[in-house]
Amino acid sequence: MISKDSRFFRSTSVLIGTIVGAGIFGLPYAFAQSGFLIGMAYLAVMAVLFFLINLCYAEVILRTHEKLEIAGYAEKYLGKKGKVLITISLILGIFSALIAYTIGVGEFLDALLTPVIGGSPFIWSLVFWALASSLILKGIGIVSRLEAGMTLFLMAVVIFVFFQAWPYVQIENLKTIYWSKFLFPYGAVLFSMCGAVAIPTMRRILGDQAHLLKKSLALGMIIPIIIYVLFCFAIVGVTGVNTSETALIGLKAVTGGKAILVGGIFGILAMTTSFLALGYFLRELFYKDYKFPLIGAWLITVGVPLIFFILGLRSFIRVIAFAGGTLSGFQGIVLLMTYYQAKKKGERQPEFKINLPRLLAYFIYLVLFFGIVYQFIHI
Repeated sequence: MISKDSRFFRSTSVLIGTIVGAGIFGLPYAFAQSGFLIGMAYLAVMAVLFFLINLCYAEVILRTHEKLEIAGYAEKYLGKKGKVLITISLILGIFSALIAYTIGVGEFLDALLTPVIGGSPFIWSLVFWALASSLILKGIGIVSRLEAGMTLFLMAVVIFVFFQAWPYVQIENLKTIYWSKFLFPYGAVLFSMCGAVAIPTMRRILGDQAHLLKKSLALGMIIPIIIYVLFCFAIVGVTGVNTSETALIGLKAVTGGKAILVGGIFGILAMTTSFLALGYFLRELFYKDYKFPLIGAWLITVGVPLIFFILGLRSFIRVIAFAGGTLSGFQGIVLLMTYYQAKKKGERQPEFKINLPRLLAYFIYLVLFFGIVYQFIHI
C-alpha cells in the first residue's frame, strides 16, 4: 500500500519536474538584460499569479467526476471551441519547446565536445535532433518515472553551480537596472512557470488524499522558485550583462570547466528527457486523437521544429519568450475561464475551494493579454 507521504512526494515531484525544464537556462540571460532586481520582481509576481491559476485548475479537476486532461476539461466546460483553443495552444507550445531543446542541447554539446572533436552548435543540434527524433519514432518517450530522480539531480546541480560561482559574484552585476528592457523577462518567466498539464496526474497520484493537492501545489511551486533564485543569483552575479542565452556557457571563462561540465551534462539530460516526453505526447496526439498515420504523425512532430530551426530560428531566449508570453499566457486565460464555468456546472463538491474574486481574475486576464500582445509585437 502506498503511504500518504509517498503519494505527496511523488505528486510534488511531478509538478517540480514539469515546471523546471529548459526555462531555467533562459532566466539568467533575461534577468541580465533588464536587471536582476527587475527579474526577481517578475518572478515573484508571476509565481503568485500562476499559483492562483493552478489552484483554480485544481478546483476544476476536483469538481469533475471524469478523469480528463487539460483539453478534456476545456471541452467539458467551454465546449468544442474551448478544446480547439487549448489544443492549438498545446501544440504550438510543444513545437516551441522542441525547438528550444534542439537549440539548447546543441549549445551545451558544442561547449563540451567541440574543443575535443570539433563541430559547431548548428551541427550538434542536428545530431541531437536526429537521435532524439528516432527515439520518438520508436515510442521511447515516456520518461515521467525519472522526474523524481531528475528533480533531486537538478537541485544538486544548482547548489554545485551556486558554490562554484559564489567566489566570483560581483554585487554590482546584481544591482544594475536597465529600464529600457523592463519588459524583456516577461516571456521567459512565464515559460519557466508552466506546470498546469501536470495537475491531473498529481490528482491521480494522490488518490483518496485529494485534500493534499493544495499543499502539494504550493510546495511544488516554492521549490522551483528557490532553485531559480539561486541559479540566477549565481549566473548573473558572475557574468552580468555578458550572461549567455543558455546561462552556463558564459561561466566557463570565469570559473573554469567544472560548472559547465556538471551543468552542461544535466542540461543535456533534462532537455533530452523533456524532448522525448513532449515529442511522444504530441506524436500520440496526432496519431490517436487526429488519426494521422504513425509516420505522418511522427514527421509533423519532429519535422516542424527542424524546419524552423534550419530556416534560422536559433535564438534560445526568443523561442522560450514567445512560447511563454503568448502560448502560456493564452493557456492561463482559458484555464481561468474554465474555472468559472466549473463553479456553475461542477458535478461534485471539491476538497477545497479558491473563490477567486472576479476583479482579481480580470487583473490576471489583463496581465496575460498584455504579455501576448507584447510578445507578438516584439517578435
